[in-house]
Amino acid sequence: MPCGGGMTQVIQPNTSVLVLNSSYEPINITNWKRAIVLLLKEKAQILSHRVIRLLNYVKLPLSRIISHKPSKSMIYKRDNNSCQYCGSTRHLTIDHVVPKCRGGGDTWENLVVACSSCNTKKGNTPLEQTGMRLLKKPRAPHNKMQFTLNNCKIPEWEEYTFLT
Repeated sequence: MPCGGGMTQVIQPNTSVLVLNSSYEPINITNWKRAIVLLLKEKAQILSHRVIRLLNYVKLPLSRIISHKPSKSMIYKRDNNSCQYCGSTRHLTIDHVVPKCRGGGDTWENLVVACSSCNTKKGNTPLEQTGMRLLKKPRAPHNKMQFTLNNCKIPEWEEYTFLT
């Protein structure tokens, strides 16, 4: 095995493994099998049971770093699983701040988590006409990988999480 722990540290089966660039920047999350292949081919070194580091620097295209289209689960994570109008954590849905019928798109800046009560109250009415206010302005994360790390609960990955 390559340096950085040798045989004393082993990738745990059936786990996700954080892949760091040679510069220690998080670049991917892979499955344990792929991590072992990278180790056996001596393309990476073990840093812990759930973290490996590539030995050669990989230049990533900007489009891979920036997150374009949001998924429902990413919107829930960004909004901390709470209604962005009242703060409730029950009966949650996704709301378009500018309704689709009024030209609103499926973008980071236009999608928020809303409880079913607030979503129904707002309906297809523009936000300004409802008297409702957003608790925080929705925005896209700067870096998809960092967004994922900021919202994970894996202790071994915490030292590679840099709050933006």
